[in-house]
Amino acid sequence: MIGDMPSDEGISAMVDIAGMSGQRLNPRQRSELGGLVALGLIKELAPAGPSEPARYALTSKGQKLLDDRGVGANES
Repeated sequence: MIGDMPSDEGISAMVDIAGMSGQRLNPRQRSELGGLVALGLIKELAPAGPSEPARYALTSKGQKLLDDRGVGANES
């Protein structure tokens, strides 16, 4: 995080979340999740079952941030 803006790694995590619900985040991206949730850019979704990993989704605020930066789900 850089102040109240996500770092490049945070943006990368958001792009991966937009494309795959965050299922393949690397450790550096995972370290950004708490800050992204706190900023209201992503939200954690309930897992489908007790053995399923957490999934994430962009909020409308998070999607707007990516749109304003010109970042699409095919970039990371």
